[in-house]
Amino acid sequence: MAWSSDGLSRRKFLRHGLEGTLAASLFSGFPLGGCGWLRSLRKPNILLVTIDTLRFDHLGCYGYPRETSPFIDSFAREALLFENCFAHAPNTWSSIASLMTGFLPHETKVMLRVPIAPEVPTLPTTLRDHGYATAAVVSNFALRKGNGYERGFGIYDDRLGEKESGRKMPERTAVHTSDRAIELIERFEKERFFLWVHYQDPHGPYTPPTRFSDRFSRSLEIDRENGRRRLPLNSTNSGIGGIPRYQRLGGHRDYAYYVAEYDAEIRYVDEQLERLFGAMKKRGLYEDALILLTADHGEGMGERDYFFSHGDNLYGHQIRVPCILRDGGRTKGRSARVVQHVDFVPTVLRAAGIKPDERLRGRDLQALDEKPREIFGAMFSKLSPVDDYDSYLLHDGMKLLHTPFSDRKYQLFDLRTDSSEERDLVEESSHRAVFEAMRSRLNNLKAEDRLGLEGSLFEALRDLTPEETKALKALGYID
Repeated sequence: MAWSSDGLSRRKFLRHGLEGTLAASLFSGFPLGGCGWLRSLRKPNILLVTIDTLRFDHLGCYGYPRETSPFIDSFAREALLFENCFAHAPNTWSSIASLMTGFLPHETKVMLRVPIAPEVPTLPTTLRDHGYATAAVVSNFALRKGNGYERGFGIYDDRLGEKESGRKMPERTAVHTSDRAIELIERFEKERFFLWVHYQDPHGPYTPPTRFSDRFSRSLEIDRENGRRRLPLNSTNSGIGGIPRYQRLGGHRDYAYYVAEYDAEIRYVDEQLERLFGAMKKRGLYEDALILLTADHGEGMGERDYFFSHGDNLYGHQIRVPCILRDGGRTKGRSARVVQHVDFVPTVLRAAGIKPDERLRGRDLQALDEKPREIFGAMFSKLSPVDDYDSYLLHDGMKLLHTPFSDRKYQLFDLRTDSSEERDLVEESSHRAVFEAMRSRLNNLKAEDRLGLEGSLFEALRDLTPEETKALKALGYID
């Protein structure tokens, strides 16, 4: 999927669709992204679906040739698909914290497994205070209670009653995640509700049900691009140069086998999403609901010799994510606009008729806003001492990557012509002015803090128990 420039957004957005958006209103003269009072009359039920480790470019609706996502593809055809959506971190805890609060990682301070501070306003808390029933079903150990993600939820189900095959990591697979989410839909069908469902699949190790595994393994038996490419088995959880220890599937070393298993995991989640949305439809809750679907981050598939892991860099395969929005069938088509996870909070609040906090950096995804976007993300790398961290800034199709403790401290890419980030322009004189301007802005953003919480990024770091440390190592989040 090629990069789409923000400057072309309005023309392409209207050409590709938005069919019937204004016609769906009796007052078509009012802009969709204005005061929002027409939308707020509905007070819609809200369903937020986050899928762990899902690459946007492994979905059919984003151009993937294999049949990984027939249901998601059909959902996208009746919704609004954003081609250029970015997460603010390549790991679950930071990414979800920004998505649920509307603030950047250094503002929430959720960068080193730091719990979300009680002072940070969250989406479920705001919705609960405005009369919504709030519930969540999460299936990733990193989102367990005690880290602040549960704040504002009347029901926060983080029960992980299963164990992964090949290691004893607690989890909840997609079928059981959907089972519990459907129970909650049935429970709250007479109320106005906000439901967040987080699927752990396709996070590694890639162990889909056999019926999907067999199908995709056969389709990749001969991989034309990679042949019988065999990878080394790494002794650590790092994906650099080979297969991470936590990802090993028996003695398999074939690149194509792991890709097939990953694709099969997506197909499994796709099936379970069909069940979940079907439960909404059966009870007459689907048509008028606000539904948002995204991923917390991506996954390395060999780019820059980095395999089947995440959390170690800020390249596009880690932070560019799917984003599909359905607002009662009122918005359809494809948008080339550049959007980000911090846009989710103002989008939901506007739809619910709630005025967003003025400190929020995001914009309503449904507003026809052509202003250039600044996208910022951050992470601590294994090389980072406690006084700096990796970060990126994306603006007007250009991306500046800052990795202060590597040999290449800055890299500059033009995503409009180089979506794979292969040509570093930082040393080219023709881009010197752009580099200097973006570097200055990146440094300023790192110093900006709209929350102004006391303490540093490190003072709130909670000590992990031996059990938590073992579980997070199994997930590949720490060594």
